[in-house]
Amino acid sequence: MDIEELIAISSEIGNAIRSCISGSPDYGEIVETRERDVTRRIDMVAERALEESLRRRDKCARIISEELGDHVYPAGGEPQFTLIFDPVDGSTNATLDIPLFCTSIAYSPLVKRVTFNDIQASVVETIQGRRYYAVRGGNAFVDGTRLPRAVKGKTKRVLSIYTYGADRIPSRLLQFEREAKHIVVRVLGSIAMEICLVAEGAIDGLIDVRGMVRGYDIAAASLILEEAGGIITDLQGEELGREELGKLEGGGISCIAVLDRTKYYERILKLVEDNG
Repeated sequence: MDIEELIAISSEIGNAIRSCISGSPDYGEIVETRERDVTRRIDMVAERALEESLRRRDKCARIISEELGDHVYPAGGEPQFTLIFDPVDGSTNATLDIPLFCTSIAYSPLVKRVTFNDIQASVVETIQGRRYYAVRGGNAFVDGTRLPRAVKGKTKRVLSIYTYGADRIPSRLLQFEREAKHIVVRVLGSIAMEICLVAEGAIDGLIDVRGMVRGYDIAAASLILEEAGGIITDLQGEELGREELGKLEGGGISCIAVLDRTKYYERILKLVEDNG
């Protein structure tokens, strides 16, 4: 599957989501409750849109998705590749009519033991139709413009910091949040979008210490950030390249994402050191 076909599939899913929102007042209805999350009607619309896109193209895929888990579509078929899929990243925002959510899809030609390093192409498409995409070794783009882009008028560094629900928050990070006067903190509720904004250069870094990030949350965005020159790691500084995506669906992980791989990354890493 090439990037043009992946973009086309992402566009079809995005159109289905927008049609659901405009035509179904109950699109945010909860249809299933899980331990740490819920499935909404809009999520299942996106899942079915992906299946329809594959059916029309006569393709069989292993799909690792938020709502339906690790499965093969069509069921019983012989998968040709793997798709890592977050139908609606930011579904709470969608339900509240906050226009900060996206669909996220990553492609690997492998079917078994797919890691971050095996992702070869990805697309993150926002509800407004803004499209981020990347091919491994072929750079990253937003709507045809290569990333990162020049950001004019920014006077302070901007960080996205996720701490709510965390069992433990590093003390240096707490102190930083209390005392920082030269940093703007934004938590948008869509981690894939935020990592893409890091790749774009709009946000300088993302910190998530909740231990709740799954492979489908960040698979597509991680390639976009990497191809833009950035880095995403766990809180110990280990890159996620060797992490098997199908095994991140349990407890989840914490992570940091930064465009500047040099001194700024090291500064952020120190904030999350486990120092009590």
